[in-house]
Amino acid sequence: MTRALPLLLALGACAPHGGPRADAGFNVHGAPGQIFPFDGGASVGESLRFQWTVLEAPDDAQFVLSDADEDAAMLIPETEGSYVLGLEVCDRRGACDSAETQAWVGETASRAGLAGTRALSFAAGKPGSFGKNEPPEAVGTARQSLPLGTVLLSASGSSDPDGDRLRYRWTLVSAPAASAVLIEGSTDVTTSFIADQPGTYQVKLTVRDELVADTILLPDLVLRGLEDNDPIPWITLP
Repeated sequence: MTRALPLLLALGACAPHGGPRADAGFNVHGAPGQIFPFDGGASVGESLRFQWTVLEAPDDAQFVLSDADEDAAMLIPETEGSYVLGLEVCDRRGACDSAETQAWVGETASRAGLAGTRALSFAAGKPGSFGKNEPPEAVGTARQSLPLGTVLLSASGSSDPDGDRLRYRWTLVSAPAASAVLIEGSTDVTTSFIADQPGTYQVKLTVRDELVADTILLPDLVLRGLEDNDPIPWITLP
């Protein structure tokens, strides 16, 4: 169910923009049919969008790439050999950066790839199986604070049934056309942004343990200007 949260409009200054920096994480090796997790969570930038692609693969390779538009993706290769994965990260202003990592599948490719390099080995399960790992549950909230127009975001209610360490990613999915707003601290459990235009803002929260993630869309944040005789509006839930 979508809930409208009326907020007070206030103009906010924009932080200097240095552009994003992509980090595709470690190379990974294992056996065919295993789940190869890739983590781009060390990428730097505000309100990042992620896109993973398989740039190189063995001839006639069979594989599945899941969560390709998240900060962490999973490759399930059925064919032995070397795979090159590319990660592109872009911010809301359209500035992008890219990085690459590799998956070495099978003993021959792993021995060749591991020579003189660092890589992670994952003895993960077959597709659809994560052993005893249970996915986390994402819970996100938004509330108004001072200065006026500030929206506080919190994922502190999120949890993991296994007690795993959680990682967080806040993404501004949509905003008014003229807005230049950024979510500061987009990987923090609590963060904020200052709305700079009237209209509707939509925020996505992704909570991830080491293997799987849960993603939710917060209720639309509807923001309007303050007229001369208006009472001070506060967030209300119908």
